[in-house]
Amino acid sequence: MITEELLISLLYEHDCVIVPDLGGFIAKYTPAQIHPVLHTFSPPARSIAFNAALRHNDGLLANAIAGKMGISYNEAVDIIAREVGDLKKNLNNNQNLHLPKIGSLFLDKERNVQFNPDLSVNYLNDSFGLTSFTSPAIKREAMHEKISRKLAPRQAIKSARLLPATLKWAAVALPLIGLGLWATLNPDKITNLYSNPATFLPAEWTAETPPVRLKPETKKVNAAELTNQETAVEPLTSAENNPVAETEKAPEDVSISAPETEKSMTQFVIVGAFGVKENAENLVSDLRTRGYDSFITGQNRKGLYMVSILGFSDKQLAIEKMAEIRTNGYPNAWLLSKE
Repeated sequence: MITEELLISLLYEHDCVIVPDLGGFIAKYTPAQIHPVLHTFSPPARSIAFNAALRHNDGLLANAIAGKMGISYNEAVDIIAREVGDLKKNLNNNQNLHLPKIGSLFLDKERNVQFNPDLSVNYLNDSFGLTSFTSPAIKREAMHEKISRKLAPRQAIKSARLLPATLKWAAVALPLIGLGLWATLNPDKITNLYSNPATFLPAEWTAETPPVRLKPETKKVNAAELTNQETAVEPLTSAENNPVAETEKAPEDVSISAPETEKSMTQFVIVGAFGVKENAENLVSDLRTRGYDSFITGQNRKGLYMVSILGFSDKQLAIEKMAEIRTNGYPNAWLLSKE
């Protein structure tokens, strides 16, 4: 009916629309709400109520019908009267009148008109089409768990420092003890080494792999011994003639703690950080259902688990995607670089 169609459009613009000889439909403002038990978040809205005492024609609905159909005001009033007569006839026959996007009218036991609003429609234009949603409760750490988490790393560091100190003294003492035992059991070799240092050098060394020159002894030797020593020891090659020795470096330590999918990634767009790992995993699951390749990228210095919505190997691309993600519902997203 034309009355129902225009009634919906008028409720978006006016706080009250009266249907003559039926009642008034009132748009009541309701602020945003959070249900503490169901964890339901509702945006600000305008809900519809009905007052059967408002039956006087204020001309709002009749003027809207006249303007839409191009007819006179009196003709519009006659159209409203006919349609309201049909509605009241159905009510008196104990039928429920369903008005699309508005609600339902019915008679109670005392023959009074009652109204059930349609809560699925929000008549507040400032809500921009927002709808209600449910978010699971966030599990927070208890105070004793938070204290235990802060104290645990300090205890681990203290015990870890004791072990290297013990190993350091063992590494120094054991070779000295072994060398002393070997010198006690082999006095003749010690005497021979003292008198002829050249015997300390391996016989298989050649000029291609020159030995390190020993510091000459200060004791006096005869000409024959000096000749033997000079022929046994080849001239040293300087460090400038052996660049290979200077450029050789110990292999770098390669960390394998990162998952296979993150090894090539150095830039991560972070959308959340949680002290409880389960909360971080819940956010990862939610992001993956929305089509993102989300994962936990580790913990920061405070022990919080950081949730990455996307990972990249190119920093410029990561910055562009971060700006796009900020406009798609994550305004606090930030970039983590692990270069």
